This record gives sequence, C-alpha cells and structure tokens, in this order.
Amino acid sequence: MKKFDIEKIFNKLSLQVRSTGHNYGWLTVSDKKILRVHYSHGKGDLPGKIMHKIRGQLKLSEKDFKDLVACPLTYEGYLDILERKGFVSTPCKTLKIKT
Repeated sequence: MKKFDIEKIFNKLSLQVRSTGHNYGWLTVSDKKILRVHYSHGKGDLPGKIMHKIRGQLKLSEKDFKDLVACPLTYEGYLDILERKGFVSTPCKTLKIKT
C-alpha cells in the first residue's frame, strides 16, 4: 500500500494531523480524542505489517479496512463501527467533528 492511500484515509476520517518524525492523526469527535493513528515518514510503500498496525489503530477488521481504502466505507459508517465496538457513544456521534 502506498503512503498516499494512508493520507487519503486520514483526510476521509478528518483526522487531526501532526507531523514530526512520524505522521500522527487523531480522530476527534465532540472535542474528545477517540483514537490515534501513526506511521513513519520513510521511503517507498508501507509494508504489510505496518498496514496491520494501522488497521489495529483504527479498530477495524480486515474487511472493513479494505472497504475504507477502496471507499465503500464512509466516515459515518466508520463511526457506526466504532459505536458498535464501544469507542463512540451515540450522543458524540451526532455532533459535528472538529476539523
């Protein structure tokens, strides 16, 4: 997977980004940080083990992660998944995200 694909995911999920030695993104809902995702700057494509870690940081199954990359999974769908897993509550989900 290319780094560009991860950047698209960061944008799609409206992650708040900070770039240091690594690229960090935080999913923030209703001014509450829900989760953090990061990857190194490095060169070339991201290896499979890094993709597995990013998928884990996003709290997604392999199928859901593939859907996120291929675009069928929307931001709202992602929040539904996090709600089912107990990471986001319904009141938080209905409020606007902070961008």
